[in-house]
Amino acid sequence: MGRLDGKVCIVTGASAGIGRATAELFCREGAKVVAVARREERLKELAEECKDAPGEMTWYAGDVGDPETAVGMVKKAVETFGKLDVAVNDAGIMDDNTAIADLSDEMLHETFRINTFGLMYGMREECRQYLAQGDGGVIVNICSVGATHQTSGAAYCASKGAVLAATKNTAFMYMEEGIRCNAV
Repeated sequence: MGRLDGKVCIVTGASAGIGRATAELFCREGAKVVAVARREERLKELAEECKDAPGEMTWYAGDVGDPETAVGMVKKAVETFGKLDVAVNDAGIMDDNTAIADLSDEMLHETFRINTFGLMYGMREECRQYLAQGDGGVIVNICSVGATHQTSGAAYCASKGAVLAATKNTAFMYMEEGIRCNAV
């Protein structure tokens, strides 16, 4: 038996890096996984690689910076597997390590669109689903040391600081409904 047998999980950023490794691990541990990312071809490859794992994997291609992706990924989990138990919000981008005086509007907007707004769109839909189910759920947000230490450019650090704040707020606001929300 796997540690996640029967659990229905969404993992964003699943086409590469931490998100991909998380989706693979969850599937090996028996979870039913909805892998989410922009790159459909990579998601198909991941699902194929996991076809013999104890869990199940399907995928949803979308840009987390678009609120419709959050709606679609949660809908896919519920329509395919009947519920949602765990959401790992990993999708994110780095900035170009620019200090505030040289930061372009484009870099600022894109970094927040993906790292902050995308994560918050996901959390909003995940919480709505957990509340509708009435039995709680888990949200794991992939944050960064950049949230508290200046490890990159101004846009990245600020976006991850916002992720940390949104995570703490969500944990506080929904603790009595059994929704756990953590940042890693």
